Amino acid sequence: MLPKQLAAMFVPLFVIATAGAAVAASPASSQVDTAEKAGNLGEVLTVLHAVGQWSIDISKMADQRAKSDLVKNYAREVATGNADKDAKLMAVAEKHGIEVAPLDPKTEEGKSLLERIKAETTLLSSLEGDAFDKEYMTLVTNTQQSAINFLGAQKAAAKDPDVKRIIGDMTTLVQKRLKVAQDIMAKVYGNKI
Repeated sequence: MLPKQLAAMFVPLFVIATAGAAVAASPASSQVDTAEKAGNLGEVLTVLHAVGQWSIDISKMADQRAKSDLVKNYAREVATGNADKDAKLMAVAEKHGIEVAPLDPKTEEGKSLLERIKAETTLLSSLEGDAFDKEYMTLVTNTQQSAINFLGAQKAAAKDPDVKRIIGDMTTLVQKRLKVAQDIMAKVYGNKI
């Protein structure tokens, strides 16, 4: 899994919502090759943690700036759920001796993700009310659609049955959150652009 690809999952933290629980619940997670865990998994957890923290921040922003109670409630669920799941993710990393470092702005992937976080936060910070609702829900929906495609590719490439199961569980959760987000977005936009 490349950090750049994981960055496509960005907002809804659906990934974090299952990553911590799925890895913690998987007995095979302790059987993963130590070198692989330390390298690739460390990068993945770093990205997931950064994205999770950012999603919590913008979801809290949505609670303050959104007009629609539907958007505010969705954002609260994301912020609360992701804070809990991020804590579990960090516990899993600690249990396996994996360092979750800050994103490295010197790498292409780290720089790209940090720039996107900054730009999208700036954009959302400049909006309130109906404009915020539409931009936030559009960002959430687009991100979840990308995540489903990404997870499908990762599941197809996975060899370990437990990894395939975890990715399948993650995909199911993302699909559920996408459905809710699409329903909210349809109500927020109504018959307007």
